[in-house]
Amino acid sequence: MQYFFFHLMSWPYLPPDFEEHYDSAWVWLPNKLYDPVRGHDLYQEYINTLAYAEELGFDGICVNEHHQNAYGLMPSPNIIAGALTQRTKRIKIAVIGNALPLYNPPLRVAEEFAMLDVLSGGRLVAGMVVGGGPEYYSYNVNPTYARERFLC
Repeated sequence: MQYFFFHLMSWPYLPPDFEEHYDSAWVWLPNKLYDPVRGHDLYQEYINTLAYAEELGFDGICVNEHHQNAYGLMPSPNIIAGALTQRTKRIKIAVIGNALPLYNPPLRVAEEFAMLDVLSGGRLVAGMVVGGGPEYYSYNVNPTYARERFLC
């Protein structure tokens, strides 16, 4: 059995009255609620936490993709994975995954995964996901065509 550490990189600074004034933290989040100074600090903290999983003995770390919401500050897990290739030595880096229907062309994901695999010395675990309604909403992608993007 292998153990992987997973982090969503959420935005923890929602105002106390958030639910009274906004529809959802999942579908979209107004830009005015984001603070780039806090965002910088969070990225540093979250990347440090993910890299620390190697010292704790985990077999792998997982990153994923979410857009324009408080649920996850990772619109590109490949960027975070790239940073982790330089901060870790043995732990697997699982990108679970890139929402393939949002990429045009999806070949770009294959190229980036190849690059990450080389940067990591063969430690990449590559994953593709169909994604969900919030991502399709954010990117104005018709979900009825999502699965056929995997055929390209």
